[in-house]
Amino acid sequence: MFLLPGHGTAAVHHERRPLYHKEGVFPDASAFGFSEARQFPPDPTLGGFGYLFPDAPDAGRGEEDTHALDALSDAMLRAPGDPDDNAFIAPVFTFFGQFIDHDITAIGDRDAAVSVIDTDRVAPIDRGAATHGLRNLRSGALTLECIYGGGPMAGDVARRLHEALRSTEDPAKLALGDVTPDSAAALPPDERAGRDLLRLGDLIAAGRICESDLRALPAPMRDLFVRPDGQLRLQRAILGDMRNDANLPLAQFHLAIVRLHNRIVDCVPEDVARRGDAARFAWARRMTTWHIQWLALYCFLPAICDQDTLGDILISGPLLYRDMVRRHAAPDGRPAQLPLPMEFSFAAFRFGHTTLRDRYDWNAQFGRSAGQPIMARAPFNMLFAFTGGADDPMPRCSGGNAPSLPAHLLIDWGRFVHQPSAAMPDRSARKIDTHLALPLRELAHEEAGDHSVLRHLARRNLRRGHRMNLACAQECLAAMAARGIELPALTPAQLASGETGAEIRAGGFDRATPLWFYVLKEAEVLQDGRRLGPLGTWLVADTILGLITHDPHSFWNTGTGNGSWHPRDGVRPDGIEITSMASMMEAAGVLA
Repeated sequence: MFLLPGHGTAAVHHERRPLYHKEGVFPDASAFGFSEARQFPPDPTLGGFGYLFPDAPDAGRGEEDTHALDALSDAMLRAPGDPDDNAFIAPVFTFFGQFIDHDITAIGDRDAAVSVIDTDRVAPIDRGAATHGLRNLRSGALTLECIYGGGPMAGDVARRLHEALRSTEDPAKLALGDVTPDSAAALPPDERAGRDLLRLGDLIAAGRICESDLRALPAPMRDLFVRPDGQLRLQRAILGDMRNDANLPLAQFHLAIVRLHNRIVDCVPEDVARRGDAARFAWARRMTTWHIQWLALYCFLPAICDQDTLGDILISGPLLYRDMVRRHAAPDGRPAQLPLPMEFSFAAFRFGHTTLRDRYDWNAQFGRSAGQPIMARAPFNMLFAFTGGADDPMPRCSGGNAPSLPAHLLIDWGRFVHQPSAAMPDRSARKIDTHLALPLRELAHEEAGDHSVLRHLARRNLRRGHRMNLACAQECLAAMAARGIELPALTPAQLASGETGAEIRAGGFDRATPLWFYVLKEAEVLQDGRRLGPLGTWLVADTILGLITHDPHSFWNTGTGNGSWHPRDGVRPDGIEITSMASMMEAAGVLA
């Protein structure tokens, strides 16, 4: 399955474009089969959605809340010139979180009306109608479907694109591309190889796909590869999930995992290698997946969660997720395909949007340097230009467009993976708080929509949560208390503090707070933005732990004795035990 690049996970439908909006998913093969199919039939290999708190009172006052939510979203955007607030969270975790999100979630609609938010007013939908109308085009498990592809294939072009993910030189490895040399970063040829994603131009040059095949595709799949002016999108990255080429940091993170897989292939045991290429590939995939799952649980969550609450969850297990799975079990008692909580997908896990920076200390050409950098920092919007889906992709300093990522745009992971210090505070994610970086008011890669919703990230998030009828934070806390999980609650005065206070009070949100906003405000008030607060931690960590523990093939359910698998039990590329983000990048060969 190949998914369209975009910033978020939900498919936003427009009344005049009822099938898909480019910001969401584009299931090119499985949803359409290269036809005009408009509904998703039941598929036992794909996941669904559920509510952690299905019996909580409905959200808000219906469509009357829309304009109050919009006013709140406008107040959440920072003014030009405001200083960055640093969370002292390594910035890699912003993009690890986005990778996790894309790997477990790709939201499509059975009913185009379910997700419509680009209207004058938005009314909450019945929760049963929401879970029936939405379909997760992923299995729900963290199994690296972004890397390896997943879901049913339909059509010869889709099959060949999926096959192209594998290397032609070694079928057990994944395909990579080379960066384009330039004078700003004079890399030798052996250091340029395998440092970029595989791109459409590579496939056409190798004869693995024909231009005529692409032009013959039905719209809107053809639009993935052909511009409105008829030119091919030769820089389009060919990935298991094309959304991972939406911005350059995410694309470089995806690349690192592909390279990690290939390094692990080089360490395949002899008894596995004797069974052939398929066995080598499967073994490397399993090892790569287990490492990423382990890092998600033991590196990502500790970096962004309240430590005491996280400890409680690891001891008690995923209580909320476990209950939801039981409610979604099949009539014969079989467990459901790993459903995703709506409260997680449409609110809590969107905390990562606030950690995005205006600009990054990217590398020696776009950041701190002993020489003369091209720019002092890399603006975030600039990093969208060096992706295959940009309107003017891969621009050269000398003019024109490079066929692949220019060498001087390679990320310096050393600036992203280490614990930030007071000496270099901007090598940090932004705080988890109620203030978003200014570029998120006007996302350059999105259509505006009829009501200025689709480019405005805070407006989209608040409207989506309202449309999906998420219970307010106070009702979520009450439901958890009834379950025996007592968490501290913010007071109305705390919720109305700061620059968004007037909008909070005017909307009545100091007593019935939108869940996404509450998660951010809780982190801001209780943790100074350096971690999620108790409720945000529980919703995020309970879900991720639930997905891993309920996957019978995960590292958690594999091991010796009474313990689960640990990286010390696994492979060590170049002798490196992968127990941190830095060691993962080093093992992948992208960290000097």
